Amino acid sequence: MKNKIENASIADLKNGFILTERFIDKAKIYTCLFCHVQYDADDIYQFKKLLVNGKKAIKMHIRESHGEVFDNLLSQDKAQTGLTDTQKDFLVNYYSGMPDKEIAEKMNISASTVRYQRYNFREKAKRAKMILALAELLEEQEEKLNIWAKQEKPADENSTMLETLFDSIEPLVLKTFDFGKKKDERRNFILKTIVSRFEKDRKYTNKEVDAILKEIYHDYATIRRHLIEDGFMERTSDNREYWMK
Repeated sequence: MKNKIENASIADLKNGFILTERFIDKAKIYTCLFCHVQYDADDIYQFKKLLVNGKKAIKMHIRESHGEVFDNLLSQDKAQTGLTDTQKDFLVNYYSGMPDKEIAEKMNISASTVRYQRYNFREKAKRAKMILALAELLEEQEEKLNIWAKQEKPADENSTMLETLFDSIEPLVLKTFDFGKKKDERRNFILKTIVSRFEKDRKYTNKEVDAILKEIYHDYATIRRHLIEDGFMERTSDNREYWMK
């Protein structure tokens, strides 16, 4: 199922099924993205007391066997969604129509953090649209000129460091920050990478900073302290506001 989901279009993902042509007889087949169930587009199927065509049958199957498409897509692993467990919890609550105040209480975060999470997700969606558009244009160019070769990205020093020090890049998840007291190249690289997640010329509350850092590393207080001590961020004397240097 993993390959089917990865290769599905956005429209197919939203539907929860794909339409393909069977090689042997050229029949049109609807396939569920969440299991192996298939329905022939031209056949008639019985659901309870109803007789329905293949397309209606696959929709009824998904609704009765799997529930909401949203929940099924969200349940995929981090390698496919790029989302942390906390981000998934937020999206489940947001999708349910829960007010910001209730989400904040349920997740034990501030209302401003809820608003930031929503804003951050929308920004990611905008960037994802751009990446998809570029990918489609590259594929079209490949078909026209047959010169786009799928090959590994050449390794450079920064990409090697990222792969070594982080479990994932999007979302950013740090492996460890335990390098002793020495201020070495790895620690400096990690802090530079983390601070890039903040917007320049914007001031953050302590809770907003912690909410961002929690997604990156479990010991977020240590990261916050080193961002200040190593000169990547500054804060007010009462620790109420933080900003990039």
